[in-house]
Amino acid sequence: MIVVIFTVVFWVFELGWLMYTYSVLADAANEGVRHAMVHSGGDPAGTQAKVKTFAGTSLHNVSAISASVTFPDGGSAPPNRVQVTVTYTYIPYLPKFITAPTMKTYAEGRMVAQ
Repeated sequence: MIVVIFTVVFWVFELGWLMYTYSVLADAANEGVRHAMVHSGGDPAGTQAKVKTFAGTSLHNVSAISASVTFPDGGSAPPNRVQVTVTYTYIPYLPKFITAPTMKTYAEGRMVAQ
């Protein structure tokens, strides 16, 4: 019975970390969109660095973060949109004890240039 209780507690802990990771990625995507808008989207590498720096203040490992900057309307001039997509491969802590799959977390931020 105690094994079942500990397993449930560990899975709740793992779900909490997964939700926290998603929250950090969503905030990093929004920060990347703001950076791309202020800098007119002319520096995608700078936006990607901003996303990684922002996420790095909260996550322990940002080497697996991938950020892409796109302009769905073709350019960064108003009234066009900018979109930043952030992906991260989340590796659960539980695989150290039992088999658990890795999960691809994904967040997206969009904004319209005014």
